[in-house]
Amino acid sequence: MIKSCVIGLSKIGLIHCDTLIKLKNTQLTYVYDFNSKLSTKYAKQFKCNTTKNFNEILNKKDISLFVIASPTTTHEFYINKLINRKKMIYCEKPILMNSKKLKSLTKKIRGKKIRFCIGLNRRFSKGYLKMKKLSKNKSIKRIKIISKSSNWDAKLSSRNGGLFADKGFHFFDLACWFGASKPKELIVTQALSSKEYLKQNDYSEAVVQMKLKNNIFVKFIFSRYSQSGNIEQIKLYGSNININSDKFFNKKILSKDFSIKFRDSYHECLKSFINKNKRTQLFEEGIEAQLISDAALKSAKSDKKLKLLNKI
Repeated sequence: MIKSCVIGLSKIGLIHCDTLIKLKNTQLTYVYDFNSKLSTKYAKQFKCNTTKNFNEILNKKDISLFVIASPTTTHEFYINKLINRKKMIYCEKPILMNSKKLKSLTKKIRGKKIRFCIGLNRRFSKGYLKMKKLSKNKSIKRIKIISKSSNWDAKLSSRNGGLFADKGFHFFDLACWFGASKPKELIVTQALSSKEYLKQNDYSEAVVQMKLKNNIFVKFIFSRYSQSGNIEQIKLYGSNININSDKFFNKKILSKDFSIKFRDSYHECLKSFINKNKRTQLFEEGIEAQLISDAALKSAKSDKKLKLLNKI
């Protein structure tokens, strides 16, 4: 039985709690949040333990799996603590606020040979898995990805890395996954900041163009202001392919809350990490998405096309 702790009790953290309770080989032993009232509330609900002192949980030798679902600003702190104790880590995206400290952190993770997974759950979505299967052996030439959300808190966005790292992360990864290639170059052709996002040194809308190494062209349209609710759409085009993700998703559900629609994919991603017993899962892919996010931010600030180097 794998005893576990979930750090961060937001919507996503609670989904992970539910998964760990339902899996036959795991036990939700602790929950932890910097808001102690939340910790107490959900410890009672899930009939598990909590404490105000994180080190108390860290010192428990029988707690082997930690799920990090806290704000991105806290990830580095928790990851470093857990690496030193050689704990099994599942971390929500993005890994860090930016890639400045990514090299040293990945060196530690590789050196300690710990089990580590980055939560790229969209790859486990039934709809996207169907698209991936249908696109196999097809000649994809262009990919168009639209992600728009409504009523998103600007301060919350900045705490999670900003528009490109927070919103863009999954879609930069999906573009490489569907395109079956690594990124070559990108440019941000449009980046706008509303008043509230400008205060956070962040963007509210952006258009990104990226070319993969196999010459597939990808266009991303990101927005924090959608008057039609939440929108997530991926289109794959080519000489023998024309697939629209709308065919595989209930738009009414998606327009209300992304986390509800992709609940099963969160479950499958964490379950896969626990059961497959690989040392790392979606780790290199997560690093790549982080580097693309950083490159997009640099391009937005400089108006320049950037070459993408994939090694770190």
